Amino acid sequence: MENNIIYTELQKEEINQYSNMINNVFDEFVGKDYFEQGIIKFKEYTEPKNILERFKNGSNNFYIAKYNEEIIGILEIRNKNHISLFFTKKEYHKKGIGKILFENYKKTIINNSDVNIITVNSSIYGEKFYEKLGFIKINEVQEKDGMKIIKMEYKV
Repeated sequence: MENNIIYTELQKEEINQYSNMINNVFDEFVGKDYFEQGIIKFKEYTEPKNILERFKNGSNNFYIAKYNEEIIGILEIRNKNHISLFFTKKEYHKKGIGKILFENYKKTIINNSDVNIITVNSSIYGEKFYEKLGFIKINEVQEKDGMKIIKMEYKV
């Protein structure tokens, strides 16, 4: 299976699939730690029309992993150095897909001298994953807009 996974950038016509995948994984693993206000804010951010807006204006970069034409992993980067979304479908957890998405993203910034720290507001569920990638926790769990987050950073 690993040999058949394609790592590429999101295409406009894949935005609905991208949104659905994110929300399904969020509902299963992350949403249970959020307050209603946070869930609403997250769902707004991941609506196809809002993803399309970020896609069109170029503020974010979108990396995906696909298997049999299905999006199974995503990494969205805001302002070249902040992970805004990072999800892998449940059946593909612990198979190195997230790690490869992250490594591919790092290759795109390696020659970009103004990016020396990558930041993320991790969910409680994602904390261990980010630690495995080399992120360091900046503070304990905080609540921001109804979301429980852990600020973390990675030194490039």
